[in-house]
Amino acid sequence: MTDLNQIFSKYKITETEAQQQIAKDLMKFQNVALGLSCDQITFNPQINQYYQNIYKLKTILQAECFRLPKSIFDKFDEFIAICKNPEFHIALVGAIKAGKSTLINSLLGQNLASTSVIPETAVLTKFRKSATTNYIRLTFYTQQEWDELLKSVQEAKAEIFIDTYIQLGADIEKANWIDHKPITYNFTSASDITKWTSSRTATHYFVKEVEVGLINTNIPEGIVYVDTPGLDDPVTYRSNITKKYIARANAVLVCVRSDSLTGGELGTIYGVFSHTNPEKVYVIGTQLDTLNRPNVDWAMQRESWLDIISRNDCYGSRSLADNHLIAVAAYIYNLVIHYDTLHEDDLWDLETIARKFRIKEFEHHLDQLKDISNVPILLHRLNDEILIKHRQLLVSDIENRYIHLKNNVIALLSDIKNSQAQILEASNQQIDDIKQKLQQSHSELVRYNQEQQNLEQAMSQIIQLTHQRAQELSQTIRQLGGAK
Repeated sequence: MTDLNQIFSKYKITETEAQQQIAKDLMKFQNVALGLSCDQITFNPQINQYYQNIYKLKTILQAECFRLPKSIFDKFDEFIAICKNPEFHIALVGAIKAGKSTLINSLLGQNLASTSVIPETAVLTKFRKSATTNYIRLTFYTQQEWDELLKSVQEAKAEIFIDTYIQLGADIEKANWIDHKPITYNFTSASDITKWTSSRTATHYFVKEVEVGLINTNIPEGIVYVDTPGLDDPVTYRSNITKKYIARANAVLVCVRSDSLTGGELGTIYGVFSHTNPEKVYVIGTQLDTLNRPNVDWAMQRESWLDIISRNDCYGSRSLADNHLIAVAAYIYNLVIHYDTLHEDDLWDLETIARKFRIKEFEHHLDQLKDISNVPILLHRLNDEILIKHRQLLVSDIENRYIHLKNNVIALLSDIKNSQAQILEASNQQIDDIKQKLQQSHSELVRYNQEQQNLEQAMSQIIQLTHQRAQELSQTIRQLGGAK
């Protein structure tokens, strides 16, 4: 109890009831701390220690004697989830129609993510390696989440969302999926995926997240590719899902159309850098094949891009920016690797694009077209800088998250401590003021009573003297008048 006595003395806590309540809360705190136990994280001893610390801290801070904001517990839960499921997430983000889905198909080596001339991916979609079967796992919005999304739609006056929702007859589907439990089932074709992810389907409105597991894939074990909704989605609720995911991702590929770098694209780039570590970010100039003379035009444009993303609010380094800026023509790459199954229209597209790169008789130069797409360069860069050392990077990332979270908690508790100290000090000052005022009132009351007694004594004397004088005057009058 020595420490408690020091606390009582420091903050002048003299009331017995208050001291007993503080001692009771401290005992409860100690019992919770001593009785805690949790799972073990086996993939790394250091991460296991971080997990144990945060798990116990979260449980302790949930005790009734603490009043902390919900946001800090959300961060605890996010950290715990990452430790319990240690996967390296590579997120593809960017504006709507920036070529994210086409690029992710290149990374997967399969045409699974939906692509079209109209905005496609409207649902966060994860791709990972599966050990046994190709599967889809669907997570749906709760009623509360759906209400928040609709509120966001109304605030943004998102007419396209509303009109398409009505045209697709989505309201008929709503009751089937809102608050629905997660569903997992095997799939056989890409259409099984696009049913849930494409903006052209009614069901996509109610799906919060899609997870796709693949048997035959080049995705390494422990790696997850994530196709995200557009950062410029007019429905803030959906764009915020992507922004939040950027902070969670272990690496980010920012997809920006290579044919222009306007204010909107710059906003996308700056938005990503404001949410994550620059070393985790790769800026991908997509749709290289849409430039009139791709090789010449990009060489000129690349220099202006480097001037911008080398600034302190982006990479803060010319060399880092130069290494992390790559232009790709994912559409060319996808056509080439699936050349044997192309339709006639696809062959026409490939021939037209090949001519832009000054290649004739393209069917004899498929390897050259693949190289021109720059996708092999991107794959090589990702493999050397991320994939082969992703476990090491993951451990480092979790450690940084732990340090950041720990510092946040220390700062928060310090603020609470200072705030409570100020309250106690203010309370003590108020008590002192009250005591002083009571003392003053008592002194004034004593003085008033004394003055009242003096006044009453004076009045008594005056009355007595007046009565005596009146008798003397009456006696004199009688003598003058001869009265007997």
